[in-house]
Amino acid sequence: MATWVSPKEKPNPQPGKHKIFIFVMTQNYEAQVTLENDLATAAADKGILTVKSNDAFGPILTVDKLPKTEVLLKAIRNLGCDGIFTVAVVDQTEKTHYVEGSYSAGAFVPYAGYGYTYSGYYAYTPTFYSPGYYTTDKTYFIESNLFNADTEQMLISMQSKVVNPPDIVKASKQYTKMLVTELQARGFMK
Repeated sequence: MATWVSPKEKPNPQPGKHKIFIFVMTQNYEAQVTLENDLATAAADKGILTVKSNDAFGPILTVDKLPKTEVLLKAIRNLGCDGIFTVAVVDQTEKTHYVEGSYSAGAFVPYAGYGYTYSGYYAYTPTFYSPGYYTTDKTYFIESNLFNADTEQMLISMQSKVVNPPDIVKASKQYTKMLVTELQARGFMK
């Protein structure tokens, strides 16, 4: 994970003093809800109050449904949030490669009648072949940012790469754990 921390604004990780607006920017509604829920749970475990974008604005699945910046900021401030935490997939790549087939040969145990019984045949163990195949690796580049809701200044930015994530539930939990660890290491959470 690559992380940038603002040299101008210092973190203030005191529990109960912050309310963070969580905004996962994706057109995948299931991913948005799952990740926002996991982030909100992780923040609550650290004593931080949250408002999830899905709860505040409902599903925003296309750019044309995205509220204007001034409207969004006013609503976030009216909700009493002093921070905005965003998560977005900034790039996605796919790479297909060929995995060669393989042979495995068993040991030949010569004795009379090896082919007349199963155990005799099994001891002979003929050659097995696994055919080659193509596989595609999917890599997602994800950026998470924490902004001061009043000044709109970025406090911390974290970029990470996820390769072949499992289903969204497992991926969200793993990603949330990684973010919390980094935020704690940088002094943004206790």
